[in-house]
Amino acid sequence: MDTSRETDLNTEQKIKEAARKVFLEKGFDGAKLKHIAQEADVNIALVNYYFRSKEQLYKSIFLEAFKNFFGTIYHLLNDELPLEIKIWKLIDRYTDFLAANPHLPLFVLSELLKGGGVLITDLEMPKLLKTSHFVMQLREEGERGTIRKVDPIQVLSTLIGTLVLPFMAKPIITLIADFENEEQFRVFLENRKTVVFEMVMGYLRSR
Repeated sequence: MDTSRETDLNTEQKIKEAARKVFLEKGFDGAKLKHIAQEADVNIALVNYYFRSKEQLYKSIFLEAFKNFFGTIYHLLNDELPLEIKIWKLIDRYTDFLAANPHLPLFVLSELLKGGGVLITDLEMPKLLKTSHFVMQLREEGERGTIRKVDPIQVLSTLIGTLVLPFMAKPIITLIADFENEEQFRVFLENRKTVVFEMVMGYLRSR
């Protein structure tokens, strides 16, 4: 690879990583280009050179993040797996994703409340979820009587909401559980995977 091209790619990636950190911590309104430049250890002129504006940088980073995450979830939703295994994998992967991106849930909620729905709209999430194999499985197994008849969107909402809650309410959970360090919270998250799985499967099996 040409040395100058390699330098360009490294600088662009460094700016994107810095912007991602700053946006997550400060939100779109609170983040300034000078904060991103400082985090990336470059000058503002370079940030403008690669991304033209804060809006363009913001959209580039978070559409990419959502597409990467949603690609994983969408693959699992449409994988030809037994329902029970699929639910466990969804819980496992989603928890790991949130643990690696703990500021994301609060960021997304605050940005959506401010009119940032383009993040979801661009990914056509409602359409993709409603036509997924997972939704079809829930309906078919409900008709066969292997699980109770359910509203698939209720099940998905319960899964997502239950898994997101610890990250939204981390200060309260840490206080209640008297966690002394981050490792204890990580252990709590690992144990919670089993708790959530058993709760969801218990609901589906109760008829």
